[in-house]
Order: sequence, then structure tokens, then C-alpha cells
Amino acid sequence: MRINDNHWLKNTPIAHRGLWGEDIKENSITAYKNAVQNGFAIEVDLYASTDGELFCFHDVSLERMTGEEGYIFDKDSAFIKSLFLKDSKERIPTFRDLLFIVNGKVPILIEIKDQPDKQIVERVLCELDEYQGEFAIQSFNPFHIIKVKKIAPYVIRGILSTKRLNFLPPIKRFIVKNMALNFLAKPDFISYDIQSFPIKKSKIKNKTVLAWTIDDEQKLGKAKTLADNVIFELI
Repeated sequence: MRINDNHWLKNTPIAHRGLWGEDIKENSITAYKNAVQNGFAIEVDLYASTDGELFCFHDVSLERMTGEEGYIFDKDSAFIKSLFLKDSKERIPTFRDLLFIVNGKVPILIEIKDQPDKQIVERVLCELDEYQGEFAIQSFNPFHIIKVKKIAPYVIRGILSTKRLNFLPPIKRFIVKNMALNFLAKPDFISYDIQSFPIKKSKIKNKTVLAWTIDDEQKLGKAKTLADNVIFELI
């Protein structure tokens, strides 16, 4: 086991997309600074632009957060940098922006999103090559985590999973729901949807368990009995 009882993944609550709410936008510079100021780890989602720059953004579509149409991975970096997060003066942060802001002050939990860029894992690892702070990488896509294991086996890695997958094709749904490729990815931790618990004991043996997304007291109480740590939004 590479995650001991003193590891941050067990002991430092993780702010989902930064510490945001009210007038602070998710995955924004202000949300990241707020998490740092309050001593929380930060969960962040990464997409690559068409010219290979990494951006911190959750949705595949730009519409909800910016009002623009189209997929973020279909846009170049100049276009993405021109956008504002809806009803704010905040821009979409680059991954480098995040690393500069955090600078080792709190840990970062990095989610590599599913996207067409075949070099996305390499891009993420390259940006982290000289970063001195604590971090871990997770993904719903087991092939991303298998590649992390191959290229950078020293990096703490995890698998995201949920049972709420009706939007996925049957084969992908089976793999994600059952974590069917864990024997290849060999994750250190499982990051699991609080609404999909319980998990088969065989899937979490000798692994740290994170529960997401904790956004009310009922979910928090449930998570305390079922998981080692939480990925949360302001309650």
C-alpha cells in the first residue's frame, strides 16, 4: 500500500473544482485561491486544446459555464483564453495557472477527462515533471490510468466509478461500473460516487476510498461510514 494513514488522500478534504459557491465560479482562479487559503486539497478536471495546452474545465461543452457553443477540446488555446466564465470576469484557467497558484501549498487531485487527444496523459505528466507539490491522478477512463502506470509508475493513481452510467455505450458502461480493468491499472485508490455505494469489498481491498460529491449533511454522514475521505462542495 502506497497510501499510508498519514497520507493527504486520507486526511485532507478535497474541494471539488476548487472551493466555490455563491459568487465564486467552479474551476476558477478564485476558487483555487479560496481552497488554498482554507487548507483544502483541490480536485481539478483537465482538457487539452487543439494545440495541446491544458485547461481546467469540467464540462465537455462550453455552454453551461461560458455561454459559447461547442466542445472545449475542439477549440484552440487562444479562443479558450478569450472566454469568460459566465456572469464573471474570470477566465478559464490553464493547468499552469493552477500549479503556479498552488505551488505546493495544498495537494491537487487531477482528473484526466475523456477526450480525443491521444497524448493527454503525456501532456499532463510533462507539466508535472518539475512540480514539487503533492498530487494524484484519477480518471474514469482506465486506459488513461494504465498509461500513467506505464509512464510514471511512481505517481499515485486512482479509478473513478459510478453506477449512474445510462449515457454510456454498453461496453464502456460495464467497464466503468465494474472497474473491470483494475487488474491492469492497479489503482492506489477508488474515487466513488456517494450515490452508488456500497462497493464490492474485492474492488477496494487494500485501497483508499474517496466519496464524491459530498454536498449535503446526509451525504457527509454516509461518507464518514463508507469512505476514507471526501471530495466535497460547500455544504
